[in-house]
Amino acid sequence: MSLLTAVSLGSILAACGSSSSSSTSSSSTAATTATTSSNTAGLAQAKAFVAQVMAPPVWSGPTAKVNTSNLKGKSVWLVNLTEEIPALHDWAAVAQQELQRAGVSVQICDAKGTPEGITSCMQQAIAAKPTVIDAMALDTAFIHSYITQANAAGIKVITSQTGTPGAPQGTGAVAEVTFNYPEVGKILGAWFATTSNCTGYPQIITTTSSRQPSAAEVAGIQQEIATACPSSKPIPVVNSLIPDWATTLATTVRSLLTANPSLNYIIPLYDGMTIFTNPAIQQLNLSRKVYTASFNATPVVMQNELAKPSSLVADVGGPNQWFGYALADENFRVLAGAPVVVNENIPLRLFTTANISSINVNANESTWYGTVNYTCNYDKLWGMSCS
Repeated sequence: MSLLTAVSLGSILAACGSSSSSSTSSSSTAATTATTSSNTAGLAQAKAFVAQVMAPPVWSGPTAKVNTSNLKGKSVWLVNLTEEIPALHDWAAVAQQELQRAGVSVQICDAKGTPEGITSCMQQAIAAKPTVIDAMALDTAFIHSYITQANAAGIKVITSQTGTPGAPQGTGAVAEVTFNYPEVGKILGAWFATTSNCTGYPQIITTTSSRQPSAAEVAGIQQEIATACPSSKPIPVVNSLIPDWATTLATTVRSLLTANPSLNYIIPLYDGMTIFTNPAIQQLNLSRKVYTASFNATPVVMQNELAKPSSLVADVGGPNQWFGYALADENFRVLAGAPVVVNENIPLRLFTTANISSINVNANESTWYGTVNYTCNYDKLWGMSCS
């Protein structure tokens, strides 16, 4: 090989090497830019969504009327997962009140959040032979045999709070009433992304005592964070059974914060949990460093935590009295033999320290959701005077 040839070949190889290096560098830069753009776009969408759900909702409920004038003497058993959680107590109390206005006899059975309690209540309800049994926040897989027994006895079953709105699928129930728990999770995930600017990660505290809605809410949180913050690590989840909240939640939170001093966000799925988690955060003098967000917007929690200095800075509201009316509406339709409503479209609203001053937390919670007069809307459907 001549010197000229060698030099020429070397030049060609050097040029190829330079081109390859330049190409690799360009590809890397392009990939980084694409990832950054994706992160920015996802976060921007989350911020826009948070702004949207902080606004008061509008009425999107049912429009078909139902005749409630011939329901006197019919009976309903409300089997409630637990009366200890304020929101669940409110749902049952409001539904009972509205059904009784039409002369329907209503019995509430508190399952106390335990398998034994659920079994006992379902057995009592079937033995009482009511027209309808409402399985409130009960796992449909766990109570499937009881739904079958009820159906065999000619008793209609309505399920509620199984997580995702729509017609019951293979449960044996005739109707379902629920908040949209995947949407609740999406709101909480978007809130985290917006508040943290996709920095760090939240710790989720769930409860398998209410498996179906909890699983739907957790999935919604995780999916939204993955969308808004693609580089975020997998979101960890710990479990606390409802009967154990008073004795274990504080210890759980202290252990989590001790093991991970950089943890700044905790999401207990239901705000009844914050009654136990937030004092633990306060005892560690971390109220200004560790922030919590939750779901239910229970009045006592809104009044004593979100509206005051505390670690709770966001609470998704599913209007509890509105839900009680929606549950009564579905019962009226089943009792009257009318077509059921596939989705009552009960709204959600995000309350934070930024918009909490726009409502009076000491007023009836119905005023927190804007000017929609859902009580009159339902009363008109039922042929009753506005209550």
